[in-house]
Amino acid sequence: MEVFELILIMLACVIASAILDQVITRVSLPLVQIGVGLVAAIALPEVAHIQMDPELFLVLFIAPLLFNEARESTKRELWTHGASILSLAIGLVLATVLVVGFALHWMVPSIPLAAAFACAAALGPTDAAAVGALGSTVKLSTRQKTLLQGESLINDASGVVSFQFAIAAAVTGAFSAADATLEFLVLFFGGIVAGAVMGLLAFGSIYVLRNRGFENTTVHVLYEVFTPFVVFLASEAIGVSGIIAVVVAGLVMSIRQPILVSTTLARQHLVSSGFWEIIVFLINGVIFVLLGMQLPQALSPSLASVYPLPVLIGFMLVIAALVIGTRFVWVSVMELWHRDPQTGERGIAHAAATVKDALVTTIAGPKGAVTLSIIFTIPLTAGGAPFPERELIILLAAGVILITLVVADVFLPILSPKPAESSASEAELQQATIKVLEATLAEMRAMMRNGDRPELEPAARLAIARTRSRVVATRLESEGCGEIIRQLIKETLAVQQARADEIQREGEDSGYSAQVAATYYATLRGIRRSIGYSGSGVKVGGRFKSLRGSIALLRERISPRKLDSAEAEHVYYETCLFAIELEHVAIDYLEQVAARDSGPRGEAARSQAQVHRRALQNVLDRINFGQDTQLSAEQTRQHFDDSYDALPERARKNFAKQFRQAEMYANEVDSGALTIELEQIRRLLEAGEIEPDVARKLRENVYVMQMALEE
Repeated sequence: MEVFELILIMLACVIASAILDQVITRVSLPLVQIGVGLVAAIALPEVAHIQMDPELFLVLFIAPLLFNEARESTKRELWTHGASILSLAIGLVLATVLVVGFALHWMVPSIPLAAAFACAAALGPTDAAAVGALGSTVKLSTRQKTLLQGESLINDASGVVSFQFAIAAAVTGAFSAADATLEFLVLFFGGIVAGAVMGLLAFGSIYVLRNRGFENTTVHVLYEVFTPFVVFLASEAIGVSGIIAVVVAGLVMSIRQPILVSTTLARQHLVSSGFWEIIVFLINGVIFVLLGMQLPQALSPSLASVYPLPVLIGFMLVIAALVIGTRFVWVSVMELWHRDPQTGERGIAHAAATVKDALVTTIAGPKGAVTLSIIFTIPLTAGGAPFPERELIILLAAGVILITLVVADVFLPILSPKPAESSASEAELQQATIKVLEATLAEMRAMMRNGDRPELEPAARLAIARTRSRVVATRLESEGCGEIIRQLIKETLAVQQARADEIQREGEDSGYSAQVAATYYATLRGIRRSIGYSGSGVKVGGRFKSLRGSIALLRERISPRKLDSAEAEHVYYETCLFAIELEHVAIDYLEQVAARDSGPRGEAARSQAQVHRRALQNVLDRINFGQDTQLSAEQTRQHFDDSYDALPERARKNFAKQFRQAEMYANEVDSGALTIELEQIRRLLEAGEIEPDVARKLRENVYVMQMALEE
């Protein structure tokens, strides 16, 4: 298969898994990605035969992952819990290598001891990020989070180094404890020195360039992404551990100037964080998809003929039990002996709670992307012959990854559930968002009524409509009344569509051609979108029932009819009347519901009727903009019923002017709207109507939109 096609398939699988993750919320993302990869391998068998150079796999996937973990780590917390982290990252890895290695060699004698140690070393690193998808249902203490982060950072390096030693012994068939110890010290401490030097050089070069006035955000981020590959390759070239060097360089590069020193630094920080988030997500996604793709190949006929499936599953379960059991014993002893810095008590004073916390920490460290990356680097040959039981080792490692991920998925929410009040805080955030947006809308409408700058009115109408649609969307996401509003919206759209169908029949009776009607329907979609409709709501009134009409509408959307200025003004005017008529129908229906139903449904109907009144006013303002004679909503409805075929007498043709002004002042008005939103957040906070944490989150959302607007 061509490389480009393979890349497209991998990207498609990662995107598909991200979409499925929104639907299958109870299963963590890595498991979804593995499943997508498996389906892709079954549908396209050729992707299961992917072969990648081991060294390329190591530098392409592990180096950037570790570098990013290091640069995002909290060094103060790592230092505070340093002894415990080193115990897990080095001591536990070595214990896992010995326990699992000897057990695997005993169960499968055809796997040499060195190869068994290599498999066990690959199973040493944890992937705490693999349970990130459970963040909404799992609560970890600060110490647990720090231990998992620090452990996954350092044991990746210790696991890779141990794996490389074991593979070297398996390939050469020779192993000397003295030579291995010396080489380990050279690799380990040499990697630390090389990483520190290159990290300082990289940091220093950025500092010098910045002081000389070179502050290009794009180049800065690319330089940052480029660094781990250079550090890894340069360290390997001089004979020290590239993995350890990458980790140390990442720690050094995480020393930043305060981001509020300048707007450039703040922008670089935001862009860098977003860019790395995409890279890490993509790398993790590709690795887990690759695992799914490799499963059919791992269960090859040659392997199945030697080891029946129940035996293979038994091997996986035993090794997974040994990995989890060793980790649990180690973490339990460590936590029982740990002294709380605040109370001065050791964990053994609260043995039951401590052991439970140890079990959570054990399960919250499943095997993941790094283990898979390492295991794929097993060479194809050893001493000129095929590497012993390579397929079996890869299959066992993949099985352990799956088992530990499933265990985390199933048991973490049970052992350490998220407190119930988290949902209340989400509801609080939604209610605060609605309050802020409604206050912002009121302020924007008041400013527009003042009319100090009439040229801003067209752009302001669109900004108000967008803000109103955010209010509706937030209400739909909220609990309780959200479902009622959803049902009312569905009913209202159905009523509007029924009236639109009636208007369509009247148009056909009066001799409108499908192509002429298509011009109106395409315009109507744009108007409805501009007053706050989205999704299927945009299409209401703008579609045909007949195939001939649908083809005409499609042709109109692809290649609109050329109209002179007078015709265009006339079409837009009549379409505005069409839109106003649909808003009247919606208001009439909702008022009937409000009069008939009491309780939440009646209240929601009154609220939705007000939304449609404002949408109607929005369209009416377009007709009355700059006119000496102001038409009321009822007058425009009468115009529509009388089938006027021209603009009102003495009316100015200014729709094109409004379009130009809306485009010209869009950024200015949108920026002002976001400034008003920030001011409303401050006002509500000072009035005690929203909590400080909620205000902070609301401000963050506004800042993101301001950044997007500036771009």
